[in-house]
Amino acid sequence: MKGTGSRVVALLVVLGVLASGGAAFARDVLTLTIGHVVTEEGGEHLGSMKFAELLEKKSGGSIKLKIFPNGQVGQNREMVESLQAGALDMALPALPALGGFTDATKIFDLFYLFDDRAQAEKILDGSVGQEVAAAIEPSGIKIISWWTQGFRETTSNREIRKPEDLKGLKIRVMENPLHIEAWNTLGASAIPMAFSEVLTSLQQGVLDAQENPYQNIVHSGFHTVQKYIIETSHLYGPLPVAFSKVNWEKLTPEQQKIILEAAEETKVWQREKQEEINKALKKTIESTGSNVIVSLSPEEKAAFRKTLQPMYKKYAPQMHGYVERIFEELGRPVDF
Repeated sequence: MKGTGSRVVALLVVLGVLASGGAAFARDVLTLTIGHVVTEEGGEHLGSMKFAELLEKKSGGSIKLKIFPNGQVGQNREMVESLQAGALDMALPALPALGGFTDATKIFDLFYLFDDRAQAEKILDGSVGQEVAAAIEPSGIKIISWWTQGFRETTSNREIRKPEDLKGLKIRVMENPLHIEAWNTLGASAIPMAFSEVLTSLQQGVLDAQENPYQNIVHSGFHTVQKYIIETSHLYGPLPVAFSKVNWEKLTPEQQKIILEAAEETKVWQREKQEEINKALKKTIESTGSNVIVSLSPEEKAAFRKTLQPMYKKYAPQMHGYVERIFEELGRPVDF
């Protein structure tokens, strides 16, 4: 990516790392850095804390992890650029932020690719997940594990149960071409917008709706300005644990082994914790009655997926056979 200069300099100051790279060595202690954009209440941060605990334990105190939440070291794009430059050791960017390096990540941008968490984890932990990670590595970023943000749901001031209910609905989406096309195909009017602008835009009526995991919906207050939470579960959010390749190659084989083991052990914990967070937030909303929660039936979700079949037909040929392989592994007929 271009335009890294000023951002990298700023991040070096913020992080206080050595000019030679992100990892700081002192008295045989390796201090790694990791950044993410959510609050300290989110699964990304809690997972990072668990990761730090395991790194210190498995290394006998010789590897420590410094965590920078809330976009302190930049938003997704800035963090990715800092990984490439070696100014940051690790980050938890939204997967679309890595889409500029390979078409492989686009497979996870297809709506209704997975019916549930078990299906998603089977694919991410299998050969497809490994190949997608490998496809990103030439960009200077090494994915060492797949954590999660959970499924994305929709909030709106309009009840939504079928694609026709989306007609003309102004919905905020991430700046991702496939997401924009999907919502427009469903009949909505997709508006790409920075996450930080969403709440104000909902309050002012610039937007009618938005979509995010429960964690982001509640922690960002979106539910306070929307009547309905529609459990569309249209997209599962893989969370890549991204490591700067230039910094990774400076580590000893033993350090690399410890980091990989800790990341994988954290993966199991973080996935469970993320689901626990989202379920607890839903339960709180139900108990307060602040919103109407609409749980779509499998048949209702199938209607949305059927409307999106033209996108599967259009993009599957560009996705290295991943769609067909995923369907085969999940025992699902190719219906597009």
